[in-house]
Amino acid sequence: MPGEPLQGLVKKYILTGEEQKQIRQLARICERHEQLHMRIEWELLPQRSGAIVSDYLYYVDGTLAGYLLLDNQGASQSELVGMVHPDYRRQGIFSRLVSEAVEQRRQQGNLAMIVVCEHKSQSGQAFLRAQHARLSESEHEMFLVRNVQRKGFDERLQVHKADRSEIESLSLVQAESFQDPIDVTRQRILNCLQNPERPYYLAVFGDEELGCREPVGSFRLDRGEDADGIYAFGIRPAYQGRGYGRQLLEEAIAVLHARSQKSIMIEVDVENTRAINLYQSCGFVIRTTYDYYVLDTFV
Repeated sequence: MPGEPLQGLVKKYILTGEEQKQIRQLARICERHEQLHMRIEWELLPQRSGAIVSDYLYYVDGTLAGYLLLDNQGASQSELVGMVHPDYRRQGIFSRLVSEAVEQRRQQGNLAMIVVCEHKSQSGQAFLRAQHARLSESEHEMFLVRNVQRKGFDERLQVHKADRSEIESLSLVQAESFQDPIDVTRQRILNCLQNPERPYYLAVFGDEELGCREPVGSFRLDRGEDADGIYAFGIRPAYQGRGYGRQLLEEAIAVLHARSQKSIMIEVDVENTRAINLYQSCGFVIRTTYDYYVLDTFV
């Protein structure tokens, strides 16, 4: 009936302004409770296409008690990020949210689900252990805290903003850098290129006049509310160990500094010690760590 408080699960194709406000409030409560940094790209919430359900909200007597985000970028996997108000935990709310998201993806023919959980979230880790979820990988989230003087560079390495005509070069670099299937990589890049706030940059080596333009590395820049991110940063294995990684990273930092004064962050696999050392040498420090769990089954 009109006027009655919201109760139970609400699935959303597009979020209203009030719902976005409620989600932010819930995130602040959960972050303070466990000293966390919720991994949500807030700037993307108002940009829902309306094609699929991406947001699951759970209400108790009109209060937003739980929230789950389904991040589907067209790849073979979908990422889940969620939270439950500390006062409403141990009531099965998160299980209900995840169950609905899993069922949606099954109906779409995709069974691969990745749950993103901050390493220090005791409640999140306990839930995933109970579901026998399998740890796939972990990433450090690093922030730039000091500016380091740029070192010498190879003038033959040119970095520029890429467009759709360079999709094959971008796909080659990304697939080789991260050992991902090239078809999945290509689709992910195409989806990102649809958003002008998520541009890719491509580094090529050689002399244009001589017709030698070999793709070497690439990265993507995401514009965030409080921080801008460097993502998908990679150098093809054949070109690693030549200083191109540092040159490319310095270029990414320079591009971001030129367009805003926001903080700069980058993510890196916890086992990639070479990249971690590079990022630290360029002024980055680790703020937190996120674990990625594969949810093979869910009952």
